[in-house]
Amino acid sequence: MGLELNTIITLENQEKYHVLKEIMYEGKKYFLVKFIEESNENVILEEELEGLDIYVKKVINIELLEKLNLLFETQE
Repeated sequence: MGLELNTIITLENQEKYHVLKEIMYEGKKYFLVKFIEESNENVILEEELEGLDIYVKKVINIELLEKLNLLFETQE
């Protein structure tokens, strides 16, 4: 089972995020999340599957971030 919308997740580094939106892009699942600490910034996470385990990593590629931000903005 993967991430669910409107839930709080805690990463291994103890950062907490609120899952806001989810999209599929080029066969991969991405999540728009809000950092629940001082900055309250939005971050995009990419889902990675390894066998039955599900991991997420922050998207850092600028071009991909721009495309994904546009997709999230147009999503209702």
